[in-house]
Amino acid sequence: MAGLHKTDSGLESTMLDTQVARLRAKYPKEFNLEQAATAVARAYGYKTLDTRSWELGDPMQGLQHIKSHDVMLSEDAQHQAMHFMRMALNLSLSYQNDVRQGVPEREIVAALGGFSSFDSLINYARSDPIDPNTTDRAILAKFKQRFGYYAPIQYVLGRYIHEHCLIIQPDEEKARRFVDQEVVLNPTAGTKVVIFRDNPHGGDWLSVVSKGIAIYRAETDSTYDVGLRKAFSTSNVVVAIAPPETFSLKDVVALNIPAMMTNSPDGRALIVDVENLNTQTSELDAAYSLASASGVHLVVIVRQPNAELWKRSGIRLIFGFDPNIKESYLDMDKYIGYSAPYVGFKRNKMQYLYQSEDSGPRFGAMDLIPDDTKTKSLLDRMKEAIRG
Repeated sequence: MAGLHKTDSGLESTMLDTQVARLRAKYPKEFNLEQAATAVARAYGYKTLDTRSWELGDPMQGLQHIKSHDVMLSEDAQHQAMHFMRMALNLSLSYQNDVRQGVPEREIVAALGGFSSFDSLINYARSDPIDPNTTDRAILAKFKQRFGYYAPIQYVLGRYIHEHCLIIQPDEEKARRFVDQEVVLNPTAGTKVVIFRDNPHGGDWLSVVSKGIAIYRAETDSTYDVGLRKAFSTSNVVVAIAPPETFSLKDVVALNIPAMMTNSPDGRALIVDVENLNTQTSELDAAYSLASASGVHLVVIVRQPNAELWKRSGIRLIFGFDPNIKESYLDMDKYIGYSAPYVGFKRNKMQYLYQSEDSGPRFGAMDLIPDDTKTKSLLDRMKEAIRG
């Protein structure tokens, strides 16, 4: 066995040696030494693993580079499981050069971690659960420490933060559903949330699922503020539906902020999901400046990437994009390319890339809850849905 020295990747060589041995012991017919080493390398986000020096080589673009095993073991159970999930994702994304030898990626990762099966790994992770649908600051801080990014109650609904969020989702219906499911899942006491839409059906799903959400069919004129305040008198969340036009983000922010400033000590979120938005830099500068000064977390949803909105948002989510888009802004383009193999609607999950300066790129997913009435209530199923 190799000595206890660090490889260039920061992984202990003995652990890589051990994981290769574990994989061969569990699947002796499927993996020889070279094949097992290649599978371990791919799980960690690399192309090769030298079985003499036990050094990883050639980081693979599009794969996540996994922390060293000793660092993983210093973290809590669920955080460790998240690393194992990312390893499984790395193996599944290597379909063009499949190294799994017919073994499901989840079972390969279970073997590397010393678990008898992937179910055992999941049970281990569930031994220390965290519920992100909470107002408890300590729990939310623990969630961020464990997963590396804010809980959706913060980055979508603005609880305790106003860092601004850009959501890139080509599918209008799924963009609405992502936001609406978070509204139903999360407590909103002490906050005010406006979801500003121009689709006349933009409040349909929430009006059925939650009678506590106010649907405000508005005109963007002098009557808007009075109507919004009336809607807030019955709910902390208002879906404001305005007639379609080309909207000025500055005007939308100015229109909504006055009614949001009272009785919202724990956060304010303005979620703008319209078809046509003026993205002139002067308009955007004024909009984000006003939102920041008012402590409002501004969430803008667009169908395709927009460099100017990207630059002004502290948090970005990529759910998908037109594959024929042209390069526009290097920092944005590199994450679009990085997200490409993963994002989209797959296996009934809305899969996305979360990115911020603090978190770096993180993959996530949310179940799309089917609208059937034959099983448990919709809210119960949503609360039990497993987040990716």
